[in-house]
This record gives sequence, C-alpha cells and structure tokens, in this order.
Amino acid sequence: MLAMTLLSAILFVPLTKAQITPEFHVYAWVDKLQYAPGDSGTLYITIRNDLATEVYVYNITIEYPWHAYVKDHWEGNDTIEVNAAIARDGGVINKESKFPVPKDGKAITVGTTTINVDVWTDELGKEDPDNAALISVATPPLHMALKGMDTWMTYLTVALVVCTIILAIVIFLATRTPRAPRALIPRAPAPPPPKSKATA
Repeated sequence: MLAMTLLSAILFVPLTKAQITPEFHVYAWVDKLQYAPGDSGTLYITIRNDLATEVYVYNITIEYPWHAYVKDHWEGNDTIEVNAAIARDGGVINKESKFPVPKDGKAITVGTTTINVDVWTDELGKEDPDNAALISVATPPLHMALKGMDTWMTYLTVALVVCTIILAIVIFLATRTPRAPRALIPRAPAPPPPKSKATA
C-alpha cells in the first residue's frame, strides 16, 4: 500500500505542476473564412505573457503563403516593430497587419494553408503561435472554350431531322392494319340466271 502511494505521488505531482506552469502565448487569426484573389484582409495577433517576469518583444515577422522574391524585392511578408515589454502575469499586446491577396498565380492554394507568425523576444528568442493562423484562398473558376461549335450544331440538327423521319416511318408502319391480298379473298359464287317461262 505504501509503495502504491509513493508511486502515485511520483507520477502525478510533475503532471500537476506542468499543468499550472505559466507560459508565453501567441495567438493569430484572419478576419475572413475565405478570400478571393485580389481581396484584402487583416491578420490579428494577440500576445499574452503569463510568466512571472516581464518579456521584451522586439518584433513580429509574418510570412504569407504567397511569399516570394519578385524581380528585385520580397513580397508576401511583413514585420511589425513592437519594441515594448509585456508585463508579467497576464500582460497583453494586440497587433494587426493588413495584407492584399495577389491576383496572380501566387495566390493559388489547395485547401487551407498557414500564415507563419514569429514573435522575437529577449528572454525566449523566437516564439511561434499556439494556434497557427490559417488562410483559405478560393480557387478561380476554370473556363472551357469549345471550338467548332457551329459545326457541331449543324451535325446535331441533321441527326435530329434524320432520326425524326425514321421514327415517323416506324410509327406509321406500326399503326397500319394489314390487309389480305385481293386475289386470296374467296368470292361467293354468282347466282344462276332466272329461268325463262314457257309461253302458251
């Protein structure tokens, strides 16, 4: 019994301490469920310090899914300068970043993708969000061009006319009542000529 009590104390005490250990939290989310190419949006970031000491935040770096080097510069990234200390035991900093969704192929994503948000601090170094900021960009519609549509319509019209004529002939022949040939119809014999009466 004593061994069981000691074992449970060894196993459950660290878990209890780990559950109440204060942490440094970063949360990020966007203002819409889905964006279309060419839309604009806002990324919201909340930083909460539940540690026992204050934490100095230098900046927040953001990298969107369409981040790329275009000609002579980088696109799809942003840096928010904070340069402020977050008070201990529940201090909060709220930031937001406006972004445009590209109109070109860089905005094409499959399903939902992640916006990379990193918070740089003096005590902790780089901190990633507790919940990743997700973004969904609607796939542009696929347009199909049909070539030679006039030729197809001509063939279709001719086929409909031919089918209509064939169907009319079949219906006409099916509804006609058959007649027996005249040569095969038996005729009643002709009555004999009347007899002439004798004269006195």
